[in-house]
Amino acid sequence: MQISPHFSLAELTRTGTGLVNEPDEAAKRRLTLLCQEVLEPLRALVGPLRVNSGYRSLEVNKAIKGAKRSQHMSGEAADVVPVSMSAEQAMGLLAEAVKRGDFPTLGQAIVYASGFLHVSIDVADKPRQQLLRCLADGGSNGEYVPYKGAK
Repeated sequence: MQISPHFSLAELTRTGTGLVNEPDEAAKRRLTLLCQEVLEPLRALVGPLRVNSGYRSLEVNKAIKGAKRSQHMSGEAADVVPVSMSAEQAMGLLAEAVKRGDFPTLGQAIVYASGFLHVSIDVADKPRQQLLRCLADGGSNGEYVPYKGAK
């Protein structure tokens, strides 16, 4: 099922854990918003994106040792890899677009040294517009610092 022009529910719920990873209707609505308001505009900005992780059930999140309050569990976050450029280059373009006001519902964008971007929406509160760099290679175990441009 397509939830936006370039993203399907299947790719946003795929998991290699073998565990059930089926979002409820509320999480599906948030995934749709994530696609419409962040992933599609990001794709328009940086080119095609490969989704590494979208929605995660509680069990999947535990199995991969995700953050205990991960927005992935509510359908509000995705980890993506730009196909046409590095994650670092994509983060630079995204940071410029956020400053212009082009991503009004962006919660967080985090660039990881291992080559992916975590992006989220904030649906309940005022969007944080938080741009970060994780100093660890991947996962949520690293130190996070404000993003201050390309390395």
